[in-house]
Amino acid sequence: MHWQEGLLLLLIAAAGSTTIPDESLNVTRVMEYVTCSPDKFECPNKEKCIPLSWCCDGTVDCDDGSDEAPDICPGKGTAKRKKTEKSCKQNEFQCRDGKCIPHRWQCDGDGDCDDKSDEDSQYCEEVTKCTGVSSEHWLCGSGECIPLAWHCDEDWDCKDGSDELNCPNATCTSEQFTCALGKCISKRWRCDGDSDCDEGDLSDEIGCPNKTCSVNEVTCPDGKCISHNQICDGKEDCVNGTDEHNCPTNECREGEYMCAGNMQCLRQEWLCDGDMDCPGKDDENEENCPHHCPEDYFMCGDQSCILEQFKCNAFNECIDGSDELNCQKHCNETYEFNCGDKCIPMSQVCNGNIDCENGADEPTDGSCGRNECEELNGGCTHYCEDTRAGHYCKCKPGYMLVNSTQCEDINECLQPGHCSQVCINLKGSFKCECVGGYARNPHHPQQCKAMEGHASLLFAHFTDIRKISLDHPEITAIVNETRGSTALDFVFKTGMIFWTDALDKCIYKAPIDEGSKKQVVISEEVTTVDGLTVDWLYNHIYWTNTDRDTIEVADFNGDMRKTLYQDHMEEPRAIAVYPSEGWMFWTDWGQNAMIERGGMDGRFREPIITEEIRWPNALTLDLVLRKIYWSDSKFHSIYSCDFDGSHRRVVLHSSEYLPHPFSITVFEDTMYWTDWSKEAILRANKFTGQDVETIAHSHATPMTVHVYHSYRQPNGTNHCTPLNGLCTHLCLPAPQKSPSDSKITCACPDGLVLMSDGLTCESKDGLETRTQLPNQDLIPITHNMEDEIRSTLAPAIVDFTPKKDLPSENESGNVAVAAILAAIGVLCVASAMAYMIYRYFRKRSVHSMNFDNPVYKKTTTEDGFHLAGQQRTNCPRNSGQPRYQHQQYGVASPEDSLEPLTHSNNNFV
Repeated sequence: MHWQEGLLLLLIAAAGSTTIPDESLNVTRVMEYVTCSPDKFECPNKEKCIPLSWCCDGTVDCDDGSDEAPDICPGKGTAKRKKTEKSCKQNEFQCRDGKCIPHRWQCDGDGDCDDKSDEDSQYCEEVTKCTGVSSEHWLCGSGECIPLAWHCDEDWDCKDGSDELNCPNATCTSEQFTCALGKCISKRWRCDGDSDCDEGDLSDEIGCPNKTCSVNEVTCPDGKCISHNQICDGKEDCVNGTDEHNCPTNECREGEYMCAGNMQCLRQEWLCDGDMDCPGKDDENEENCPHHCPEDYFMCGDQSCILEQFKCNAFNECIDGSDELNCQKHCNETYEFNCGDKCIPMSQVCNGNIDCENGADEPTDGSCGRNECEELNGGCTHYCEDTRAGHYCKCKPGYMLVNSTQCEDINECLQPGHCSQVCINLKGSFKCECVGGYARNPHHPQQCKAMEGHASLLFAHFTDIRKISLDHPEITAIVNETRGSTALDFVFKTGMIFWTDALDKCIYKAPIDEGSKKQVVISEEVTTVDGLTVDWLYNHIYWTNTDRDTIEVADFNGDMRKTLYQDHMEEPRAIAVYPSEGWMFWTDWGQNAMIERGGMDGRFREPIITEEIRWPNALTLDLVLRKIYWSDSKFHSIYSCDFDGSHRRVVLHSSEYLPHPFSITVFEDTMYWTDWSKEAILRANKFTGQDVETIAHSHATPMTVHVYHSYRQPNGTNHCTPLNGLCTHLCLPAPQKSPSDSKITCACPDGLVLMSDGLTCESKDGLETRTQLPNQDLIPITHNMEDEIRSTLAPAIVDFTPKKDLPSENESGNVAVAAILAAIGVLCVASAMAYMIYRYFRKRSVHSMNFDNPVYKKTTTEDGFHLAGQQRTNCPRNSGQPRYQHQQYGVASPEDSLEPLTHSNNNFV
């Protein structure tokens, strides 16, 4: 903390001394001392800074007691004054001992008052009853009240566990198969060659008739059918691995390294890079890598390299654990003595025998048998503990020892995950709170749980799209028989899902409860789309196109298609948006891999992660904590950072659990990801990376995964409504880099140009010749148009109805002026109406509409440029294989630039 305080001292010294006013403080006296940050009080001897809230709280925090001095706290007596004399603010609760706490902390289950008076049982039992809110809450048998959504969610929230008692057993429907362990799966998955029940439960593949493989398949010895393309692809698909036996020897291209066994080629730059890429790990063995690891790296005993920062972190990053050897010893001062290089029992100290090599256990300064704590508490701030050869200082809970004697408050809020969402640091303690819609977990008060809804996982399974319930054992098929579903997203408020198909080369949509009613959204110039995201506020979809190296946008029906970013982009993949703030984030795993962000309107593009990044496959946003999470398949790690790329940290590094992650999503305290090598969906704590667990085996390459819950798409304001932001075509959210920046931007579909008014789009070809509206393009004025025109022009319309009495000769001049004004007014109205007619026609002719509901019927006609309409039902099938493939799937990957070994579509590692 000292370096932070020092930095703050410099900043404050340069800017001038300021402070936060407090009625209980003598502000003038405080400003004399303040050289700390504005919300801190500097003790006069400058030994430390304390929060202003600690002044005049009845507890001495400065060594000289200056924070409780009478001139600092006027009218409050001495530092030993009674706390009951202090008056609390209107929104505070006063404890019996006088301490003030926020009212919301009363009866929240935590004793925030020193005397626990804020949790008075008689009062709290009354206020925590479910009176009047029974429709939204559930009353526990032990008396407390919990959200109704927590009832029967397989997580005990009541003290007595009554919320999980007498819950109805999950009964599978007639269209589902009941696994031996109780999980419900689709009957379509019964006897399909894959075990879709829980791990170890093969009941869905027992008692199946013998299956005859198709002409494009081969039969494994166990009867399983695999594609011809899976033979000799470097991966064992048959149980006994016979599909990888007797494979021909292959040669790698120039600049590539062939792994042992002649099964895989690597780029030469991946040799000896500290990461084991060959199945036999020979690309990092001593024979191939006689050199040392790069700077800032540590070489493990098996010659692999890890970042130096991972050394001595109490976790074995090296397989052989060599990164945790020869680390500085931390002895338990209660019963051990620290020799410097080892710990010895305290009983061996001052016993006349030298047990430490440096003789420290037998001091000659007379400290043996002397109690240093009897003199000035041994110099300790809190507690002094005497030992056989010296003494040591200890601190109260919530404090840390500094310089061996001083105790300073621990800011628990600096530790990621100490609180799920909101963390408030207190003196010697801390307080966790939750944002709106969440409540603290009764058994784990530091964690926050969603108060409504039941979260589930949506994931693309390539051959179908499935949903996994997270609170009960059930997997259901949302969309059956997709040819190559890859990227996926949803709109929760309408129940619409969008996905890309790598083989159909299309973008589809369908209701989540009627997946068979799919519609084509985009079909033209869609090649390899690995990333797709939905703007749930402004009703747009954004996607990355790996072959065209672009990021594009369109409305929910595929109209108004526009290319937003296309320059200096190599291999864009994962993409996510935050429409409330107008930001978009994406990964690029090209030669110069990076993570970038830019406005959802195509402006303010900037890279935010450019170092120590190689294959950033997956990316997602934590909107509650304003964090980006991404995975790197080359480094086998999951990272997080702020929206601007700052505060980057490693969440999980593991070759075992992250051999090849593809997609990631987060919800509450958990992160979920798919992994191609493990062919599974896994989860872990999003702060620590601990508690890794496999929640579903997909038995085929799992693609994109999303948590399906309303809180993943929070409500916000659509600043384009109600008149589409006055834009004739696209109205897009824009980031506010400064308070004066607009929250929306008008944009034009590809092929049109934005006019100087910033609102209107025109065709490039007809820009110069279109000077008037052709007669054949005119359309009748409808009542809707008339109402729009009248509402627009209402302030300018003047009542020119003739009066009953004729004007006198003296008024003839005024009448003439009025007549002229009337003529001018009529001309203005006519001109305005003509412009409104033209504008209405342009909006109609190019399908410019603002659809609050993405499910709509297209009724307008085709104009000069082609628009994708929902009447299309099938995408064209391409006979040729895509340029980038993952085995037979056609999904891009960094390794796909390597030469295929035996089959042209089996070149993915």
